[in-house]
Amino acid sequence: MRNYYFLAVFFFTAMNLFSQNVKFYDTFDNDSNQWSSNNDGFNISVRKGNLELENKHDKNSKWTWKSVIDNPDDTDYDLETTLILDKTPNEFATYGLVFGMYNDNSDYRVVQLSANKQLQIYHYYSSDFHYKKKWEANSNVQGKDKKNKIKVEKRANIFKVFINDALVYQTGDNKYYGSRFGFIVDAGVTVLAEDLKITEYPRNIKVVAGFNPNLKLVKLPETVSNPKVEETNPVISADGSILYFDRKDYDQNIDGIKDDIWYSVKDVQGNWSEARNMGRPLNNKDYNFVISTSPDNNTVLLGNKYAADGINPAGAGVSMSTKGLMGWDIPKTVVIEDYVNKNDYVGYFLSADNKYLLMTVERPEGFGFKDVYVSTAKEDGTWSKPKNLGSTVNTFEEEANPFLAADGKTLYFASRGHQGYGAYDLFVSKRLDDSWTNWSQPENLGNVINSPGYELSIFLSAKGDKAYIGKDRDIYEIESTVKQDPVALVKGKVYDSKTKKVMSAPIVYNNLKTNRELGTAISDPSTGSYSIVLPYGEAYSFMAEKQGYYAVTQNVDLSKLKEYKEIEVDLYLNPIEKGETIRLNNIFFASGKYQLLSESFAELDKLLAILKSNAAMKIEISGHTDAVGGDADNMTLSNNRANAVMNYLVGKGIAKDRLSAKGYGETKFIATNDTEDGKQQNRRVEFVILEM
Repeated sequence: MRNYYFLAVFFFTAMNLFSQNVKFYDTFDNDSNQWSSNNDGFNISVRKGNLELENKHDKNSKWTWKSVIDNPDDTDYDLETTLILDKTPNEFATYGLVFGMYNDNSDYRVVQLSANKQLQIYHYYSSDFHYKKKWEANSNVQGKDKKNKIKVEKRANIFKVFINDALVYQTGDNKYYGSRFGFIVDAGVTVLAEDLKITEYPRNIKVVAGFNPNLKLVKLPETVSNPKVEETNPVISADGSILYFDRKDYDQNIDGIKDDIWYSVKDVQGNWSEARNMGRPLNNKDYNFVISTSPDNNTVLLGNKYAADGINPAGAGVSMSTKGLMGWDIPKTVVIEDYVNKNDYVGYFLSADNKYLLMTVERPEGFGFKDVYVSTAKEDGTWSKPKNLGSTVNTFEEEANPFLAADGKTLYFASRGHQGYGAYDLFVSKRLDDSWTNWSQPENLGNVINSPGYELSIFLSAKGDKAYIGKDRDIYEIESTVKQDPVALVKGKVYDSKTKKVMSAPIVYNNLKTNRELGTAISDPSTGSYSIVLPYGEAYSFMAEKQGYYAVTQNVDLSKLKEYKEIEVDLYLNPIEKGETIRLNNIFFASGKYQLLSESFAELDKLLAILKSNAAMKIEISGHTDAVGGDADNMTLSNNRANAVMNYLVGKGIAKDRLSAKGYGETKFIATNDTEDGKQQNRRVEFVILEM
């Protein structure tokens, strides 16, 4: 066993050795790299294993460099040197390392030390100095005549600075690098460099499995991507039929130059309609944008707070609006327990089940700047204290704009703390359990979507086959190759079973076996339409609920679902009144048996609650069968099943004189017995309201 372990360690170590390349290494035993020069008071010489850098100029800093890396943007490296401050005119004089310098000196980075043990890091570009770390005392910096080992570690967009082996700075906000490396010395300062070593590593960005470099970003037509205006923040509906987005500085926005929400609808031929403004109250006098929409398209999460008049803004925050008979209601502020954000920016996302609110905020307990957190819906309509998703997802840097796919597990987000191609890249990770802190290692979405610039958000439909991205002032679509768990999009309408009129009602779906509530939705007040997204691997019950009605519960088994599926199921609400016959859909027996299975208890407890809240109600419970088997046997079976339901209710405290049970066998078919679907409809338990 020890030999195998030794071989494994040797193999791993050997792989690391072969994957790196010492591109430049000078210990200054001689001047083979031709450092020596004397120019404008800056004397450079190689002496006794040191490079002596003596700046005799009375006021100007001086530098020297070598062009080393061939493809600096695509190459990772370690840059290492040991410097000794030999002479200084005062304690404030500085010296240090310059790296990533362009050939025209228009862009470079500097790590600077001073005699009084201070440190500064800056990036010069666009003709200006951008200070990443301003002068401050640092305990790792040694003073005059002491060695200071400086190491710069570049990995893709991330670079880290170490002083005497201690990490003193790191950032992911980097895009481009030049090929020059060298030293910078203040006027009157002499520095000795003991060595300069540059080790190359192949750039190793962890790209998502199945990445296809031949994919193309396709700009949406001008009905969406108007060439005269900037569009951002695309949000696609679960069924892929409605696209919400922002238009900036557009003369057709309600209040001029501020952002308005627009939307476009895809027709059956796949064409996007001419975009329309969402209007009041979703567009007020502030910067408006949709964050996410529920699968039923009847609830939207919105940026910022709204005043009660639906016209004026009410400050930073997040709001929610639902669709009413007259259109969208005035958005209401989302209240989050112990909400803190020390950052100027924030991102949110509402999960498809309306149970979880994801956000990127900067809190004291975070790992860096903005981290991804999750809050859980509370019974009073507010949200729990945000919970950090942990250090696998979150980094020392910024994470932004979370999107949770319809499966409730696949998380997309922007980050500049994971290795990528630009300042912000898009990544994907998968939730491994229900703790919300255990995630797979994030994977980069690849360099078709990601670029050296800023990729900040992505949105997918429930099917997961198309992704939508805002880029270069327009909206783009691209095929998604990320493997998500399959889901079913269940949709239909909610009806009053007596009047057959459509209704608006809350929708609830549960785990069929445990009856644990898994999510909610609401049907459209005008059309009665609803949609819910159900992940694979479970059997579900779902129903509409409304005061004064008994909900006919439906169920679907997705335990063997292999791919995305759309299912149409209309939901019915039966008025609780005398003479109504109501089907108990989720009553389960073993084949040919009359013992109730545990999956039946949720349905029976719902009937129990109705009986308890209506003390005068009396019902007859009726059992029915299909045409399989003998008439007499089916009559007996149906009677026994009706009695099993009655006995359950009596056992839960309902007086026996309020209940009766009768089996009808094969005498009251409601469908053909020539199909399995028809037989299933005929096998049923119902109750009739006899008295109220």
